Amino acid sequence: MTEIVNQNEETSAGRAAAALRSGGVIVYPTETLYGIGALLSNKEGIKRIFEIKGRPSGKPFPILVGDMKMLEETVKLNKAARKLAREYLPGALTMILKGKRDLPGELTSGGDKAAVTISGHEFVSKLFEIIEEPLISTSANISGGENLTDFEDIRRVFEGKVDLIVNSGKISASKGSTIVDMT
Repeated sequence: MTEIVNQNEETSAGRAAAALRSGGVIVYPTETLYGIGALLSNKEGIKRIFEIKGRPSGKPFPILVGDMKMLEETVKLNKAARKLAREYLPGALTMILKGKRDLPGELTSGGDKAAVTISGHEFVSKLFEIIEEPLISTSANISGGENLTDFEDIRRVFEGKVDLIVNSGKISASKGSTIVDMT
């Protein structure tokens, strides 16, 4: 059964964190799209997201971090990447960089590169204050399908498949993040 919470509820970030910490997969709002995610350390959650989305196993997921400190703990920032991150993150920028930690192969396609971003969305910021750990995160849609920006569409597609959905209503249409390979 999928729990539904409103992003404006005082307990929404805590309930989402509890779902993640118990091995769950959640759908949540970002500044560009609804995302689907699990804790980076949750290999079973990563597998579930591939299955839920119908995503080919050779196509890795981005990593969502809470701040610059977590970014630097996760990937190797060269001078140009550090400058770009300071100027455009948090925001709609995803950088491809060399991983610093032992990242799951599902996120790197077996290599040493990972896509990483920091969301500036208020809900995501509150969530990271609690979990203090990176998430794997990708757009909440079926692989190859259109981006879903309305809660009712999110509910129709993901209810019963994920552990928790954060209702943020309709998110303004967006193409998602700009992706820049900084390796």
